[in-house]
This record gives sequence, C-alpha cells and structure tokens, in this order.
Amino acid sequence: MSWARRAVPAAVAAVAAIAARDLLQRDHALRRNFPVLGHARYLIESIGPELRQYVVAGNDEERPFTRDQRRWVYASAKQENNYFGFGTDNDIEHTAGYPIIKHRTFGRAVPPSAPGAGHDVTLPCAKVLGAARGRPGAFRP
Repeated sequence: MSWARRAVPAAVAAVAAIAARDLLQRDHALRRNFPVLGHARYLIESIGPELRQYVVAGNDEERPFTRDQRRWVYASAKQENNYFGFGTDNDIEHTAGYPIIKHRTFGRAVPPSAPGAGHDVTLPCAKVLGAARGRPGAFRP
C-alpha cells in the first residue's frame, strides 16, 4: 500500500507540471486553453490514420473540407512546408470527370517479326541494344 501512497501524489504532481507548462507556453492555443486535454487531442490526431482505416470515415467524407485540404491549411498557418507528395487516394477511375491516361510500353499489336513469324521484317524500333559494342546478347526491343 505504500507504493500507492507515493504514486498518487507523484501522478498529481506530474499532471500539475504539464498543466503549468501548457498554460505558460505560447505555441499552441489549444494546449493553452485546455491544458491537459490538448495533449489528448494531439495524441488522437497522431493515431488518426489507424483509427480511420478500420473504424471511422475516409479522407474525403468530412465536410466542408477534406483531410488533405485541412492538412495543407494547418501547415500553411504554422509557416511550415505545405508541399505534399504527388498522388491521390481518391477513387478517380470510377468517378465521372477524371480523364484516365494509361501508358503502355508496347502496343497491343504484335509485330510480324515475332519469333513465330518465320522471317525478318523491319521493326518500328531502329535501335539494337548492345550492338554498338558487339555484345553477344544484343537485341532489338
């Protein structure tokens, strides 16, 4: 029972120290106005992606702004780097209004110089990879 008598005042003192530090800091208005509860908000925000993945809503379901727009505004307000990675997690292939360009290295038509053609014909590609240095495995893509 003696550890409990020491642990409770130590915990109260730690919470009081956190509250005093939050009241005196000037960086975060949320922590200044709600000294100990502000930390809980930032904790929940940090584990937010894991919660949303299984429990709550997607990144685009909140209104009036999406989570990406809000993240940009937060970074801009703090004068931090507001450039974020290229790409999207939106479902643009099944939404009207988004043009989709699918790149393809080789077309669907098989050229007549395929291995089963039986004779050589001129291919659209003039470059033979490895021929300039006499490589034994030179090939035409």
